[in-house]
Amino acid sequence: MRASGEMRMKLGIHRAPWPVILLVAGLLCPTELSVYIGDLRLPPYRIVLLILLPIAVTRMVTRNDIRVHAFDVALIAYNVWTLAVFMSHGTQLIGPNATPSDGLVYGGSLVLEGTAGYLVARVWIRDITQFRAAVQLLFVSVVFAFLVSLPDMLFGQHFVHDLMQSLTGYAHPRNTENRLGLTRAYGTFDHPIHLGTFCASVLALVWFGTTHGTSRWRKAGLVLAATFTALSSAPLLVFAVQSSLIGWDRATRGVAGRAVMTLVGVMALYVVASMVMTQSPMAFIATGLTLDGWTGYYRLLIWENGLDNVWANPWTGLGLADWERPLWMVSGSIDAFWLVIAIRAGIPAFVLLVLALGLLMRAVVRRGSRSKDRQIRGFALGWIIAVIALALAGCTVHYWNALYVYFFFVMGFAGWIADPKRARAGIMITLPQRLTRPSWQTTPWQPAASLQFRGAG
Repeated sequence: MRASGEMRMKLGIHRAPWPVILLVAGLLCPTELSVYIGDLRLPPYRIVLLILLPIAVTRMVTRNDIRVHAFDVALIAYNVWTLAVFMSHGTQLIGPNATPSDGLVYGGSLVLEGTAGYLVARVWIRDITQFRAAVQLLFVSVVFAFLVSLPDMLFGQHFVHDLMQSLTGYAHPRNTENRLGLTRAYGTFDHPIHLGTFCASVLALVWFGTTHGTSRWRKAGLVLAATFTALSSAPLLVFAVQSSLIGWDRATRGVAGRAVMTLVGVMALYVVASMVMTQSPMAFIATGLTLDGWTGYYRLLIWENGLDNVWANPWTGLGLADWERPLWMVSGSIDAFWLVIAIRAGIPAFVLLVLALGLLMRAVVRRGSRSKDRQIRGFALGWIIAVIALALAGCTVHYWNALYVYFFFVMGFAGWIADPKRARAGIMITLPQRLTRPSWQTTPWQPAASLQFRGAG
């Protein structure tokens, strides 16, 4: 039974919806393959989104088995607010060489990536078979990323980007960084940290989507190996967080009220750590649990100065204007997804996105935990763990370009659990059952199962 389940898992990629396959393939394409229309850059994944968005919207509003929920509305509101903010800033806060259309172009790109990335998963992954196939597709993508990035790490050269640069003439900004005597790999991604985060994020989904113990550990090992090629602390923490939550789930299975117990335990641990440590727990994690302590410390400074910018511009943020910070902080990079949202688009954008994610997680937990199908409960838990890890990583990693799309794509992944398919209305005809036992029947008589005919609905 388990073997047949594993075989279906291995051969089930063909059951993944074609738009999902197309988008994942687009996310794995290097940025050098971008198409330019004037000053507008269209990387492969953005071309895919432009094609799929109108189809996805049509399916969302016309299909009877998909209902619009509060989490959908909150996510759309986040994207509408983001577009409105950047359009309102116009050229004032984008730069001295900006044109009036720049706010629309930049904000429109974010709306396309956030809305379409979410809807592709939301409207095309609608049952457990499609979900399982999509998870397997992500695992195969991680294996592909590992095979591409391993030579980068071992030989100190970005082979894919170098090849694409020689073919297209576009030079994507890259740095050759060494850690632990190895080179940080890019693979096909825009940055090593994006490579690592993408690979690490699938651990929980793959773990709960695999039934055989040996296969689980083998796949987890491949995910870890792919994550390691980035030589980045944040992706390794994403992997560690998921591993810890998977272990905690196994240790507390069957314990009543374990969710409350977990929250209380985490808060108590934080309080005790704050009392006995010379630095805050967050500072310890940022500087002590990183491959490069200086980058962790710099991220703390980004948060401290970034929050000052948020409080100074709480409603509509700064747009693309440079944020205020000490002169010695030369780089304007903000390595924190959640902080970037608050700085660029204001606190309302941050609240709307957190609200959408919270409502979606609540719906998945409620419906997933009540499901009679053990696999659905497992997939719901795996998705929750993956999203928690991605959300935590967003405190130290900025999701941009392909990884920005991927974050919203993962959000929509569990839409089928939060909004399951409704049974189609049909015409049911039940034939009358015999009410008396035939005289020749010697065993206790039971009526035969009634025959049912369902209309096409």
